[in-house]
Amino acid sequence: MKNNDVICWVLSPEFGMLIKRCRNRIGDANHLKNSNTTALSTMHTPLYTSDPRDSEDVRIFDIGVFSKCDGPGVRTVVYFQGCNADCDWCHSPHSRLHRSPLLYNVNACIGCGRCGSCENAVHSFTPTHRVDRSLCKRCGMCIERCPRSTHNVKGSALHLATTTMSVASLFEQIAPYTRLSGASGGVTLSGGEALLQRSAALELLSLCKQRGIHTAVETSGLLPTETYRAAAPWVDLWLFGMRVITGENHPRHDTHIDAVLSELSSVSARILPRIPLIPTFFDREDVIESLLRLLNRYNLEEVCLNPWNRDYDLFYKQSGIPLRMPPPTDDAIESCRKRFASLNLNLYENN
Repeated sequence: MKNNDVICWVLSPEFGMLIKRCRNRIGDANHLKNSNTTALSTMHTPLYTSDPRDSEDVRIFDIGVFSKCDGPGVRTVVYFQGCNADCDWCHSPHSRLHRSPLLYNVNACIGCGRCGSCENAVHSFTPTHRVDRSLCKRCGMCIERCPRSTHNVKGSALHLATTTMSVASLFEQIAPYTRLSGASGGVTLSGGEALLQRSAALELLSLCKQRGIHTAVETSGLLPTETYRAAAPWVDLWLFGMRVITGENHPRHDTHIDAVLSELSSVSARILPRIPLIPTFFDREDVIESLLRLLNRYNLEEVCLNPWNRDYDLFYKQSGIPLRMPPPTDDAIESCRKRFASLNLNLYENN
């Protein structure tokens, strides 16, 4: 099969692993080896009718499909790289930077030592596998050499999560999933903070809207009000993070959240507040009082309560980024849940 007969298409980690195992048996596979995405070759009709060379580049660290937790219906979720919120409890710390550090999954490593040939001496075995990310150039050669790793496949022993591609290419990849999801679903931009990459996010949103695809944007609420004003015409639903507080030693953001909600309300935007159930932060009485005041002021009658993520520390271990907040106890998690249950809020339910 000729290279120009096919286009690489992201489908699933299983396909990526299959492709890697078959490389030695396929003579003409350079397009797969050099691809920026885990891929399966398939015929298709282009969906992007403008010149792809005019498309913005976008940095993402994941694509989620068939989600029922990120807006109405069944969603395709695009996770944008980069975040300004800097929450102490962030469960995706590798998404905060411009590019993700090298992720190392100790449970997938077989200790073969092949990555130890890295010319930058990132990997050493003394005797356990150690990763010095300060020396890493993100070249990806260690992933190529590792028998338990494939580029852009989560769960690999070694993984560079950030992928850069054009918005046109990204839209081509997610469009089939939006058709499978049907009219009740759509596309959600998440992160990180998607609108930090404003031009790319607006281009993707506009492509979705041109094709009648429902759009949602998840945000902390901590970007400039002008950014929200520019995006509002392309967003059907705001999944609004209500980050009045982001950390123990951080300034409060009540005033800014108020200003952003005022901006979005002025254009009749649909807003679904998403309150994270973070023990010792969001169950504080002063924080609850602020949240209730904002909900009442802007007539936000439905809310979504995000439970504590019990895998909170997973990507800290894999990225080498130190924890800022120790995982809360089960009692603290349950106490926080009960406090919000006592408020008798009208909770959003996805149909």
